[in-house]
Amino acid sequence: MSVGTYATDLGDGVGQIRLPLPFPGLRWTNAYTIRGDEGITLIDCGVDDGPTRYALEKGLAELGAGLEDVVNLICTHMHPDHMGLAQRLVAEGIPLVMHESAVDAQEHYDDWNISRRNLGRLAAEHGAPADFVTRTAAGDPRPDWAGTAVTPDRMVKDGEQIVVGDGHTLTAIHTPGHEISHICLVDDSSQVLYSGDHVLPRITPVIMYGFEADPLGTYLESLQRIEEMNIGLTYPAHVDVLERGSLRARQIILHHERRLGAMVQEVKNQPKTAWELVGEIFRPHLDPLEERLALSETLAHLEYLRLRDEVDRTQDGGVWHYYRPQRSRR
Repeated sequence: MSVGTYATDLGDGVGQIRLPLPFPGLRWTNAYTIRGDEGITLIDCGVDDGPTRYALEKGLAELGAGLEDVVNLICTHMHPDHMGLAQRLVAEGIPLVMHESAVDAQEHYDDWNISRRNLGRLAAEHGAPADFVTRTAAGDPRPDWAGTAVTPDRMVKDGEQIVVGDGHTLTAIHTPGHEISHICLVDDSSQVLYSGDHVLPRITPVIMYGFEADPLGTYLESLQRIEEMNIGLTYPAHVDVLERGSLRARQIILHHERRLGAMVQEVKNQPKTAWELVGEIFRPHLDPLEERLALSETLAHLEYLRLRDEVDRTQDGGVWHYYRPQRSRR
C-alpha cells in the first residue's frame, strides 16, 4: 500500500483520496477512485471550495491520473461533504450518478432554511426554550462550500448495476435513513462495500427527523440489509477502512437499541418532552449545531418508539410530552 500526501493506493485498481472539510468534527471525506476500461470512476467528491479541488487534483495525480481521466462521478447521497463539488465536475463534462430519489431532496439541499424553519416549529412543539426556537427558525447563511444541487445524468434504482470495467461492477444498495437517497456500493467481484455515511467506524451518522415520518426505522432496516450481506472489507466516507462492515452494522444497531431503551426508561415514571430528554441522553454543554442535531435525533428515536406503541404522547399547553403507556395484565 503506497501513501501520498492526499492519496492511498488500496490495490486492485482502487485509490482513496482524503478531501479536507471546512467544519469541525470531521477532518476529511474519503473519496474513492476505481480504474476501469474507459477511465476512472470517482465515488464522492467533497465540498465546493479551493482546498477540496486542490486535494482532489493532487490525490488523482498521486494515483497516476487527472480529472480528465474521470469518466463517472457517483455520489453516495445528497449532503455537501459528498457532492458539494459535483456541480463543477458536471460542468466540466463528468456524468453524475445517484439514486433516483436524489431529485426529491434537491429543494432541501439548495435551501437549508426549509429544514431550519421546520426544526424551529418542532422545537416549539417539543419544549425547547424560546431563544433556541428563535435561533433555529431564523436560520443561517448557506455557506458557499455547499455548492448547488445538480440533477444526476443517471439515476439508479436499488439493485441496479454500474459497470466500471476492468473487473469492477458496482451494485447500488439503497440505504436510506441518514439521507433519503443514500446508496452503498458493492463491488461484485471483490465484495468490497463502499458504505458512504451508512456504516462508519467509531462514529454513527446523524439521523434527522422531519423529512420523513420514521427515519430511524428506515435506517435500522437499511443497516439490517448490510448486516445480512455478511460484508467484510468496507471503505467508508469518513475515518478509517473497516475490516468487517456487517459486524459494524450490527454494532450500530445495538447502539440505537440502547438509546431507545434509555428513552423508554426516562419516560417510564414521568412524562417528558423531547427537549428534556436531550438533556438526559446527551452530554452537557452542546454547541448550537450539536443542540439542533441532538433534538432532531431525539425526535427520531421517540417517534420510532411511538409508531411501535412503546411510548405515547400527550399535549399540554401546546407542547408534546412522551410517556410509557400502561400495559394491561392478562
